[in-house]
Amino acid sequence: MEIENYNRKNKNKLPVITGEKIILSPIPDSKEFYKLYHEWLKNKDIKWKLGEENMKYTLKEIKKMHDEWKKDFKNMTFCIINKETQEPIGDINLFESEEFNNNAEISIMLGNHSGKGFGTEASQLLINFAFKKLKLKEIYLSVYKDNLPAIGLYKKLGFKEYGKTKDEDNREEILMKLAIQKVFII
Repeated sequence: MEIENYNRKNKNKLPVITGEKIILSPIPDSKEFYKLYHEWLKNKDIKWKLGEENMKYTLKEIKKMHDEWKKDFKNMTFCIINKETQEPIGDINLFESEEFNNNAEISIMLGNHSGKGFGTEASQLLINFAFKKLKLKEIYLSVYKDNLPAIGLYKKLGFKEYGKTKDEDNREEILMKLAIQKVFII
């Protein structure tokens, strides 16, 4: 509810959040960005981490997906921008998730930039925003059991495992949550 309240109050205009190496900004409405996102979603490793191995997106579908996210008061999707190069390198979002009883869920996708600390910093920035500005008490996520780099990131951020489930393809997921006690100072 906090996400929806913030978005309604701010007319779905997301803030720009600046870190040391990255910037979180609203998704750019540009053909170049959608083409880049389309390329990311063609990558087999990225699709596997997202659980979308069988999905094939057209450029038009990607633009439509982002347009829907931008209009959704229950969703905050940010573009992750490399501060040095000013290039988009992924996205991160916080949204009110039905899977977690309308509590906030976080998810992140990095294009071809994993292992450089960008995901950690982006997550820290969004978590701080969620706890300090949105006044959230907990943040949830689900991650595939075999996505060890993501699990390592989430544990480093302070997320704790509290359950397991399986997706529609019977692939095992770990359920994790982070309570407000773990806030990062950046």
